[in-house]
Amino acid sequence: MKFQIFQFLPRYFSEATVVFLSILLSFYFEDLRITKEKNSYKNELVVDMQKIIDLELNQLNNIRNLQNRCLVAGEELLSDLLSQNQSLTDREIAERLLLLMQRGTVSFFAQNGIYEELKSTGSTELIKSKNFRYALSDTYNNLFQRNLAVSRIIDDYFFNAISRINKKIIIISKEKKDEGYVYSELVPTFYKIDKEYYRSDGFLSDVNQMKSLVERYLDLISALDKSYNDLKIYSQEELSL
Repeated sequence: MKFQIFQFLPRYFSEATVVFLSILLSFYFEDLRITKEKNSYKNELVVDMQKIIDLELNQLNNIRNLQNRCLVAGEELLSDLLSQNQSLTDREIAERLLLLMQRGTVSFFAQNGIYEELKSTGSTELIKSKNFRYALSDTYNNLFQRNLAVSRIIDDYFFNAISRINKKIIIISKEKKDEGYVYSELVPTFYKIDKEYYRSDGFLSDVNQMKSLVERYLDLISALDKSYNDLKIYSQEELSL
């Protein structure tokens, strides 16, 4: 009886080995299938992100154009304030000050939903391109937080400065919406300017600081623009791997 058992052991072992290998192969192919599905979903998210990037770059370009106009307005006001013979008319002062005060706080708001989905689904772990991984972190972590911080500083200062200015310089305006332009124009319809206050050091200081903050934000916009362009390039690199 014992001899018969030993006689069949090689066959039992062989069959058990086949079953075991079959189970291992099934797990292997299932793992391959799941990984393929995850990679496919990750790539879908990257393609969606590319569409968002194009929208973000367009938004940044619009904000840059607007902030450059605010910067020019601030520089013209400063030039007039520092000149011996102030030549700007009351209307010109109202136009430039209105633009600087009301549009100088327009900032960029990133759409980070796709990035958050990449993280929450574990898709970031499947990223193969080191360049793409770095660009993601730079755009949605470093610059995202920096944008929030700088925007808050700008908003706080402008709010306080505008409160001071509005006590001495009154400007009533209306919006003039031009087709194709994202941000409507502001046109002064009534203005009353206290010239003594206009020539004061306090007003000079506020205008100078607002202009400086606009310059600071333009630097940030340049950094954001570069980061999004890098992200666009490296997202394509990721899809090709």
